[in-house]
Amino acid sequence: MSKEHSHSALAELEEQPFLSASAAGVVSISIQGVPNAQGAIVSYTTLPANLPKTYGNHIYVWQTTDNVVPWGKSPDGDTAIDTDNPTSTQPITFSFEQKGYIIGYAVAATPQAVVSTVYMPVGKQDDPASWQYANVNLSVVYVGTDLVQVKYDGLPEYSPATNKNWVGIWAGSQVPYSSSSTPMRTVTITQDAPPSGYLNLTGLKLTIGTQYCVGYFMVEASKGRTSLGAQATFTIGQ
Repeated sequence: MSKEHSHSALAELEEQPFLSASAAGVVSISIQGVPNAQGAIVSYTTLPANLPKTYGNHIYVWQTTDNVVPWGKSPDGDTAIDTDNPTSTQPITFSFEQKGYIIGYAVAATPQAVVSTVYMPVGKQDDPASWQYANVNLSVVYVGTDLVQVKYDGLPEYSPATNKNWVGIWAGSQVPYSSSSTPMRTVTITQDAPPSGYLNLTGLKLTIGTQYCVGYFMVEASKGRTSLGAQATFTIGQ
């Protein structure tokens, strides 16, 4: 390679934008106090623009001896969120026994939209150190002027393709719940196993210094954009 060509290639490389800042947003739940015959007290934190009551968010409970949601089994408890505050605490009722339970927060009125869980092993309801947590996550791993690659991490043994999970990208600091804002690009998950992987959002026209947001949705796009389970924001710089 000639010296001029080498300098030209280096200059072209240096002109490519790169990920200068990024942040992730996830949904999370936790148990307050000690579960008992009346059920449990659940605290949850969802994404800032979420309206949990309006958008049909639910908390589901399964009796289980495993820290994985039994996706094919009907829940043993189902509580609708009763407020539109995206962060709150709410009692949930179910027939608590001295057995193991997994509690999941869903961003839609279906167990297949659970995005955050806490597992309490049998006999450990008063031992928070033994509880196990998991949540859906989305992160940005590469950014170019016309391409963004993201990594999604689903809950164990979940089937994102079967449930028509998808990812979209917008300009701005927050993924819009309103369907009036058209995404720059969307990609549907095409594989169930494993429930984690990488996606390329291509054909973009990104600009340096602009903030963008990427969202992971649990319900098919035709049913709207209120099932946001995780998001990531980023800015590209030079």
